[in-house]
Amino acid sequence: MKHLLVIRISLIPCACASLLRFFLVLISCLALPLSARAALLTVINPSFENPATNAATFTGSQTVGPQGWAVYNTGATNNLRFFGVWNPSTTTSFVNGAPDLINVGVVFLENTTNLAEAGLRQTLAPAFTLQLSTQYTLTVEVGNFAPQPGPFNFTGFPGYRVDLLAGSTVIASDNNTLAPGEGIFATSVVSFITGLSHPNAGQVLGIRLVNLNGPGIEVNFDNVRLDAVVVPEPSSALLLLLSLAALILLKLRTIRQ
Repeated sequence: MKHLLVIRISLIPCACASLLRFFLVLISCLALPLSARAALLTVINPSFENPATNAATFTGSQTVGPQGWAVYNTGATNNLRFFGVWNPSTTTSFVNGAPDLINVGVVFLENTTNLAEAGLRQTLAPAFTLQLSTQYTLTVEVGNFAPQPGPFNFTGFPGYRVDLLAGSTVIASDNNTLAPGEGIFATSVVSFITGLSHPNAGQVLGIRLVNLNGPGIEVNFDNVRLDAVVVPEPSSALLLLLSLAALILLKLRTIRQ
């Protein structure tokens, strides 16, 4: 009888440990679908590879952006505003070339009399609307074109802004928080979380890449990414499982003492 009692007592921690492992696995399985809801939203021409452009060549215009992108603030114009793509290959315009693939986006503003900002904008497909209980992260590479031989003085940086929009409303921005050196790209990150309600819910999302037209001429952009992750509300079932796991841990400690 004494040996039987010892065996039963020794089995209790093992049984509790097995049960704890079971609940932890179950919790992980419940949490997995929530984390798997992250989605990369489609941005057209995110790395400005269209149009294809030869090395050391700019392709663009004063009024039309590259494929998928429109010109923002077209009204404030002059003779030296250009929007398009640049292929930095074989040049020293960027220390490490384009951050993604070959080309980079260009917003060129040599404007000493009218200091209006301008840039590129894109409205996403109608399916990509502002959803509730969702975290949005907009990531953009922002570059400072290094001085090059030629007629333009690229010294300095005119400043930038990266906007995330729902409809016509800016819901989050990075307003010139980075200061990339000459020939350097830096990563801009704009994050926004909707709650259980938002006045712009259901409106189509948009992106705006802006040259602030400060001291300097050109701002470059590349590798535009926007992802959305559902922010789950606490689940009563999950809370119950966590409570059970805590009780088992407490029981294990009591038995071992």
